[in-house]
Amino acid sequence: MSGVLTGSAKSYACVFGVGILVGCVCRLADFCSYETLWGFASIQTMVGFWIISNTVIILLSSSNACAGISSFLYMFGMTLSFYGLQTALGTFVPLFSGGFRASLFVMFSVLSVFCAIVASVLYFWNKDNAFSSVLYALPVGALAAEAVAIMTMLEMPAYLFQLSMDIAGSVGFFVLFYGRSKIAP
Repeated sequence: MSGVLTGSAKSYACVFGVGILVGCVCRLADFCSYETLWGFASIQTMVGFWIISNTVIILLSSSNACAGISSFLYMFGMTLSFYGLQTALGTFVPLFSGGFRASLFVMFSVLSVFCAIVASVLYFWNKDNAFSSVLYALPVGALAAEAVAIMTMLEMPAYLFQLSMDIAGSVGFFVLFYGRSKIAP
């Protein structure tokens, strides 16, 4: 699975394009009611979604530099299209009125840089040492921690989708990473 994303301009353009597409889908998901049992309470702002998508990017990358750059391009593309589409739709749809939210755009752009740094470090889970097991555990632990935190607030039905996504992501990555780790029998 590793090495699908390379350090080429074509690979980076593809990742950026996917980020733009995902940002548009996330913005359009805001048309769905978030007050239902399966509410999509702004998917783009869910930490679990960021962890899952960045972990997949790291798994598909061919080097730590590729993982970092790809992660940044994906997250920045998603942020750019998410807030850009909000501005464009705000002209026609009252749900998205309020103009361009520069402060949120800057905040999520800075978080894109942070994600790139984390992706560059997490890529080293491919090294053949005991520390790689710790790196494997980070996304699994973060998703599990968010799932536990959401369980404490589950009286709000909008969190059920996020909880399901976090549990599925943590279980899926646990199964995948357990076989790769140094502690596996």
